[in-house]
Amino acid sequence: MLRQRLFALVVLPTAFALGLVQPGTAGLAAPPSGPSVSGNNLVDLDHNLAFSSNKQNETSITRDPVTGVLVAGANDEIQEPPCPGTTVPGASPCPFKKGVGVSGFYRSADGQNWTGGILPGTPGRVSGGDPSLDNGPRQCPDGSFSYGCGTVIYYAGLEDPVDPDLHFSEATGVARSFDDGATWQTPVEVSSVSKANFDDHEWLAVDNKNPNSPFYGRVYVFWAVFCANCAGNGNVKLFVAHSADGGVTWSNSVQVSGANNNFGQGFRETGQMAVASDGTVEAFWSENEDTTHTATLQVVATSTDGGQTFTAPITISPVADYPLTGTPFDVVDLFNRVPGMSARVDCFPHPAADPSSTKVYVVWCDFAGGNGTGDVKAAVSSDGVNWTNLGVIARVGSRNAFFPAVAVAPDGTVSVAFNALTAPPDNNLWQTGVQVYDTYYVQSRNGGSSFTAPIRVSTRSSNPEASSYNNLKEQFIGDYIGIVDGPTQATIVWTDARNAALCGAVSAYRSAVYAGSSAVAPNPDVACSTDFGNTDTFVANVSY
Repeated sequence: MLRQRLFALVVLPTAFALGLVQPGTAGLAAPPSGPSVSGNNLVDLDHNLAFSSNKQNETSITRDPVTGVLVAGANDEIQEPPCPGTTVPGASPCPFKKGVGVSGFYRSADGQNWTGGILPGTPGRVSGGDPSLDNGPRQCPDGSFSYGCGTVIYYAGLEDPVDPDLHFSEATGVARSFDDGATWQTPVEVSSVSKANFDDHEWLAVDNKNPNSPFYGRVYVFWAVFCANCAGNGNVKLFVAHSADGGVTWSNSVQVSGANNNFGQGFRETGQMAVASDGTVEAFWSENEDTTHTATLQVVATSTDGGQTFTAPITISPVADYPLTGTPFDVVDLFNRVPGMSARVDCFPHPAADPSSTKVYVVWCDFAGGNGTGDVKAAVSSDGVNWTNLGVIARVGSRNAFFPAVAVAPDGTVSVAFNALTAPPDNNLWQTGVQVYDTYYVQSRNGGSSFTAPIRVSTRSSNPEASSYNNLKEQFIGDYIGIVDGPTQATIVWTDARNAALCGAVSAYRSAVYAGSSAVAPNPDVACSTDFGNTDTFVANVSY
């Protein structure tokens, strides 16, 4: 979700001590030799560029199981022009230029040295970000799928219209690479929308765990369709489509959610999806969000016929999301926020399938413990229908966790990465510019019965105040991070702001906006150092 979306509930103007995990139903016994971190390497290519060309976020990663090559993606504004500035109160000094793609791709054989670029768009569109990557076996001449015939890297992303008449009518497309991300086929449009709607939150998953799956090699995409003209997040519909020919053509979409929402019912937004090793397709999201009338729920809809039909939503667990209202940032928009930063954070579910069994794990952040104990919770199922809650699987003392991501190794090792922000004082929950976040990791080698204590992955902390939306009103570090497991190690990619510089003029502008002023935004290319807003894509390996 690269841009500030039109579905905000308020109309927008144009040292580190680790706390042990507190158990829920899952125990916490670290194995004799725990995981170890190596490397904190820069992935993106924007060295020494000014805002907003120095900005990446929303990272995703996959690994070719045959060659071991890593392929990552991120929203990347490297091709955006310099900020023109503005003289209009509330307007963006760094507007996105129409016709400029922002779906960054990167590849590395060793995890240290990366090359990449920006994906092309579907005909008449440019790539619009929100990357989701996975790998799959290539289709052989006889129509079967096998890694012996090659590996396909799939990249799902938004597709932005070039035609100004279509406004923000973003569609969903999937690009393919047959050489581990060195070159890409033109993306194929999976879903097109009218001027009154736009796609968002798309996620991709491939049936790639077990050649005996009845739908081995099939590719699935899960996304939300938002009503651009509706109030709030009302009328959000969730869809799944599949490809049985390696991403060349796509099925008609299948609606997996209800249709209408309102303030009483709460809202929904897409989460993510996974395909179990027996071919069961599982699409996850949060239902009844942002209402005091009904508990927010993590739910899943499953398919056992290759994505042609899905069950009604199945409840996995209630979730306590981060606060939506009561923040200084309400005057700008209404998004969930971790205390201590204005960047938005949503505790939607993130799943991964186990190659060694039919299990699927799902993780999410949860604020039930209150400030300083925002946790990572998890659940597991062997059939997508009956779920076992694992309780709190990760907690970092005096920090609030967010952006969890999960992967499962060939031997069943469960890896979970997440960010955690230092907690502000209880009497000043929305103190910004002071708190910092880091990336952490926990793992389980016994099917989720216990997890290791968190280890810190990032070698330097990030101050989110040095990040920004293009309109400068709030911090922005995206909506998710990525992790992929190989035979011996997990590889994590995250949005990192260690190299970003604070800008006094921007912080002062934000304070004025939160106070209700109709201030004019500064031009960061003039008022700030070059490194303002420099959110980078970083990668690290964790050996099991």
